[in-house]
Amino acid sequence: MIHVYGIVEELSKLPQLTGVEGARLDRRCLGGLELVTSDRAEAEVTQEAVLDHAAVVDELMSRSATVLPAQFGRPFGDERELSVAILARAETLAWGLDRVRGCVEFGVRIAGPADAPAAGSGFAYMRKLLAQERAATKIREPLEALSRSSTPGAYLVEKESVSAFREAVERLAADQGELTVVCTGPWPPYSFGAEAA
Repeated sequence: MIHVYGIVEELSKLPQLTGVEGARLDRRCLGGLELVTSDRAEAEVTQEAVLDHAAVVDELMSRSATVLPAQFGRPFGDERELSVAILARAETLAWGLDRVRGCVEFGVRIAGPADAPAAGSGFAYMRKLLAQERAATKIREPLEALSRSSTPGAYLVEKESVSAFREAVERLAADQGELTVVCTGPWPPYSFGAEAA
């Protein structure tokens, strides 16, 4: 079985670490795209396999100009199956690679306070939820403006805007004191390669 870690551009050299199941990493070129792969014996999903996959993708981020990470969990039976799948989607994959070029992903979670209005106060509860949603929108909209793209809870941020993005999260969180804002990252852009990889 062939395991795909991602599609890369300008990969300086393969990472020294091994991939899933301790497998040696390889480069494969298909449809004008460079893939980083390894061969594996089983398709079993284990915590160790998922962590190994993530470690390889993280290392590719530091060695490549661009990485379109593959989601863990879809091995290909052989070269032919991989080739058919990649060539059929080469244009979409190239678009995905272009979309994430020069970017990283940040996760931002926004939550309201745990205390809710007393039972029987449906109007007050809905009013509080509406106020929290409006406050969350005041956080999300400026972050979207600093991002190339966004999905619920994730932002695709150009590498040169990382500091500005973090500062904006801190400032906006302080301005909306009733909400809890948690920012994680930067990460490989998994949420923005899902449609393509």
